[in-house]
Amino acid sequence: MLKSYYDILNVNPSATKAEIKIQFRKLVRIYHPDVNSSQEAEKIFKEINKAAEILLDDEKRKNYDKLRSVNKTNYCNNSSNYTFSDLFKTKKEKPKTPIAKDGDDITVNVDIDFSEAYLGTYRVVNIARSMVCPKCSGHKFVNGNKCSYCDGAGEKVLKRKITVKIPPSIKDKTRLRIKGEGQFGLNGGKNGNLYVIVHVEKNDELKIEDGIVKYTAEITPYTAILGGNISVPTLWGEAVIKIPPLTKANQSFKLVDVGVLNEKTNKKGDEIVKILIQIPTKITDEEMELYKKLNELNLKKDAKYC
Repeated sequence: MLKSYYDILNVNPSATKAEIKIQFRKLVRIYHPDVNSSQEAEKIFKEINKAAEILLDDEKRKNYDKLRSVNKTNYCNNSSNYTFSDLFKTKKEKPKTPIAKDGDDITVNVDIDFSEAYLGTYRVVNIARSMVCPKCSGHKFVNGNKCSYCDGAGEKVLKRKITVKIPPSIKDKTRLRIKGEGQFGLNGGKNGNLYVIVHVEKNDELKIEDGIVKYTAEITPYTAILGGNISVPTLWGEAVIKIPPLTKANQSFKLVDVGVLNEKTNKKGDEIVKILIQIPTKITDEEMELYKKLNELNLKKDAKYC
């Protein structure tokens, strides 16, 4: 018949806690490995420790006594049929349900130029998302050894490239949300979101009013008089305008189909180019003489028609 915990400590079931402590200490002095190195002593030492663990705890002793009264079979901590948890399974606590936690958001910044802001574009962003290591479940060790998969970090960082669509006519510092592309949630929690903050490059040349692009082009007096070709910026790249001879200041030219794209009609607007004549701040002596001659010719022409 298997010994009960009371028999192991050689105390009466009605013994007080103080009496159990005294008897436990006596047995420890006899069977402790430091004073008794026999294999039998080691076995007995484990038994008396287990017995003391149960009988010196009021709640555990109470449950143990209830089980003894129900089952007449004496229990032992080394029983092949029962374990310590079996003795107290009526008292076993329910496992705690892990608390779900949503993942954190990730924020990245992208830069686009003025044209891309109105035409729409794409940007590839790099993000790093951390997750609980699937091999060690975040414990950092596997079978007593440092986890080789996460190198003992308890988490694994996954890097990913995401292509973000930037819609047309976007404003500076607009924040785009890509749902679920943030950090991973824990215990069934939702993934965080990825936020892309768009920074639009400032442009002092092109102006947009009511969907029409406006640009002011400066030309030399020679071009204004003689005519010629000039290059001007548009939302879609550079364009060439032919300046006719004798072009006046503040004269405007229209460039068709190089303006803002209308998403409803899928048609491009126009760009208006206004001409300013740039007077040089420095000229050579030779140029000055030529201007004087031109002025004399102009005066003679005016005198002729007077």
